[in-house]
This record gives sequence, C-alpha cells and structure tokens, in this order.
Amino acid sequence: MNIGVIKDPKQGESRVGMTPENVNRLVQSGNKVFVEKNAGLGSGFPDNLYEEVGAMIVDTKDAWNVDLVVKVKEPMKEEFKYFKEDLIIWGFLHLAASKEVVEAMVNAKVTAISGENISIDGVLELLKPMSAIAGRRAVNLGQYYLEKEHGGEGILLPGIDGIDPGVVVILGGGNAAENSADMALGINCKVYILELNEQRIEYLENRYKGKNIEIISSTTENLEKYIQVADVFISTILIPGAKPPKIVKEYMVKTMKPGSVIVDIAIDQGGTVETIESPTSHQDPIFEKHGVIHYAVPNMPGATPRTSTIALAQGNISYLLGISENGLEDAITSVKGLASGISIYKGHITQQGIADSSGYSYYELEALINE
Repeated sequence: MNIGVIKDPKQGESRVGMTPENVNRLVQSGNKVFVEKNAGLGSGFPDNLYEEVGAMIVDTKDAWNVDLVVKVKEPMKEEFKYFKEDLIIWGFLHLAASKEVVEAMVNAKVTAISGENISIDGVLELLKPMSAIAGRRAVNLGQYYLEKEHGGEGILLPGIDGIDPGVVVILGGGNAAENSADMALGINCKVYILELNEQRIEYLENRYKGKNIEIISSTTENLEKYIQVADVFISTILIPGAKPPKIVKEYMVKTMKPGSVIVDIAIDQGGTVETIESPTSHQDPIFEKHGVIHYAVPNMPGATPRTSTIALAQGNISYLLGISENGLEDAITSVKGLASGISIYKGHITQQGIADSSGYSYYELEALINE
C-alpha cells in the first residue's frame, strides 16, 4: 500500500501522524511511505530521520497521491482538491463539527477514519492520551490567564500559606476531567467535578477519596451553583462522533466571577459553552465576554507536539499495519475497534451523529461492506 504522511496546515498544529519508528515498521511490512517535506519537523523529527528508515520525502501533492493518508486533524479547505474516490483519510477528524469537510468527503467518495472515535470495551483508545494532555494543559492555561496582565482576576491558582487556593470546576468526569483534576489537586486547588453517570460518580468518589475534591451530580441547578464559585471552569463533555449540546448557557456565564477563565476542551466537536460561537486558535487563543476569559482552541495537544506525536503514533500504528496488511474491509472485521472509527465509507456516512449534524443519510457500515 502507498501511504502518505501529511504536514498538517491547521494553524498551530505541529504534530505529525507518524514517527520515523512507525514509518520503519510500515516499510518493513512492504509498504511505500511518502512523507511530506518537513512534516515531522515541528515534533522534532527532521526529514532525514524518515529517509533513513526508507520513506520518500515529497511535496504536498505527491503525499496526497496515495492509497492512505495519515493526518493529525481534519483536512483544511485547501486540501479538498486532493480528495479522490477510494482514498482513505486517517486522523482526528471531528467531523460532526465540520459540515464543509463532510460534504467534500461525501462528494469525493473517500473513506474517513476518525481516530478519536475508535473504542475498545468502551474506552476511546486513541483519544485517551490526547485527552490527558488537553486535561492537564487546561489547568496550566487557566492558571496563566488568571494573571492580571492577561485580563484575569489576578489570583495565584495554587494559593500560598495563609491564602486559599483557587477553585477549579470541571464539567464531565471522563479521562480529560481526571487529568484536569489530578493537575489541579497537585497544585493544591479545591476541585469540583460535575458528572451525570451514577457509576462514574461512584468510581470518581472512590478514586479521589480523602482528597480536596467533591463529585457532584451534573444537574442544571448544580451547574448554575458551582459555576459561580469557579476561578477556572473546564468543560470536558464528549459524545463520540456527535456534537455535544450547549450545556453552559450564557446566563450562567454572566454569573461567573469577573476575570475567571473558561477552557472548553469540547470545542473540537463544537463545544458546550453558549458564549463560544466559534473556535479560537493558538495564535489568538482567548476572548473576553461578560467579563470572563474564554479559551477555545480545538487542537490543544498541538502545543506540545513532541509528547503528543509520540503518544498519537503509538496508538495508531497497529491499525495502520492492520489496514495495509489485510486491506480495509478485512481489517474492519479483524482489527478490534477499527470499525468504530469509520465515519465515512466510500462517500457514505456511517456514524449517526455525523449524519445528524451534516444533514446526510446514515448507512450501516456492515451493509455497505457486504453489498
């Protein structure tokens, strides 16, 4: 199989989909790998490291002229011209939040594999390390933007002897939330997690027993109450393959402390905060509304590309090898979890949440394969 590794053009994105080590494994398995010039440079992997393991360094057009393209994020508009029938595109695509990308993929009859949706026994295996990075960075970012020079309320989030630390409120109790909580507790903050699922609440209560944290049932009333005490509010809500609802209403944001900070990790899929109408970027990461600083950068792990790329590549290599060795259709049935990542199959949408958000028809993947 011919495999292309793309230099993602998304602003602030320095990750790359494959390390030289993983390229070597694909080459040794009999594949030809074409790496776009400088694709790995931002993650600390110069072109010569890819060449040494058998990859060919090519321009953008040639990197796309393959059977399988490996990206990090969803394609940008300038990349649509490279779409072609039967092309497989792999990445963290978050298609429920991008109707324009979905339309281009459907029209070109490509197959899209969304790594963030790959699930094994209920665990989003590939997204897990990215969520961990985003969750930890959310606390660091909150602490940074609380400083007065950045428009914040002017408090030191960890506090000092004799002065209480700040309060971190986390919406959602998944992997990103745990990492935010661990980070916040590590710097002595008071933490509240609002979670809906009773089993998850029980798990979190046991995990954090004896620590300065409270696990709260996520109701509208409790969200209204606890958002008012937050110095940093972190939204981590994720519905795999679908846009989350705007749970955090504008009237709630208006009740927050002046100079407090919202970090919406969920912005990749469209976000959960009503006052955030569109994503921000690493270049221009924040805006202020109702006296509250809003951070809504959709590719948060892109700011730590070395760590993120290694974690990402460790997660995707088994799937890429499975596809290249068996062909896509056989890999879908033989490689555990892969089917859950197929968002579009040859121009047909195979995830209900994406169909709902884009207005296209939904198709059962198994039925399409067996046609």
